[in-house]
Amino acid sequence: MNETSFIFNALIPAREFDEIIKDKNILPFGSSNLLEHKINQLQKTDLIENIYVSTDSDRYKDIAIKNRAIVIDRPFEFSHKDTIFNEFVMHISDYLPNSHILWTPVTTPLICEIEDKNAINTYKNVFGRPYDSLITANRVKRYILDENGPLNFRTDISKRNQTTLPDLYEYVNGINIAPAISMKEWGYNWGHTPYKYLLPLNKQVDICNHEDYELAKFFWDKR
Repeated sequence: MNETSFIFNALIPAREFDEIIKDKNILPFGSSNLLEHKINQLQKTDLIENIYVSTDSDRYKDIAIKNRAIVIDRPFEFSHKDTIFNEFVMHISDYLPNSHILWTPVTTPLICEIEDKNAINTYKNVFGRPYDSLITANRVKRYILDENGPLNFRTDISKRNQTTLPDLYEYVNGINIAPAISMKEWGYNWGHTPYKYLLPLNKQVDICNHEDYELAKFFWDKR
């Protein structure tokens, strides 16, 4: 694929199974539900060629079709709790071989069309110089420890005035952009040298549990 030609397709993965929250991908949100909300956000971004929803659920397929998204049937082997994510990524990349995929789950609903558009334009500017992909992230300016003690600071009294916090980043599963052909090669939806697109705090909520869901709704209502 010619790296200078940028055709972007959005991919929303939405399997029905979830171990923690039943029907997580279609929880009520805003004036609709999480899946419809994400599709409608992406439709406001004129840089995206098509929006695809990969799902095994007939209910999710109906929502996607109603909102003019294209359905990719998700086989059972990629829909259960023991699914190997790497194999699923390679499966998806086969459907969109000549494009750059904007991979975005419904569980980061506070990421809106502004972030989608800015992330795409940033990706176009940095791709290949030297970045091979783009991800959303949060710069962590905190004192971090593991079970063995400090990771990014010193507690020695002789070093107390020399402590500097290096840049650490938290990955936010909101927007991942990379060429489909590269995703197939990596078996992953971002690469070895990703550009870190930093999100403001009120855009970073990733719904993994009920507390995250309530927090996302709070931020949305207060936006």
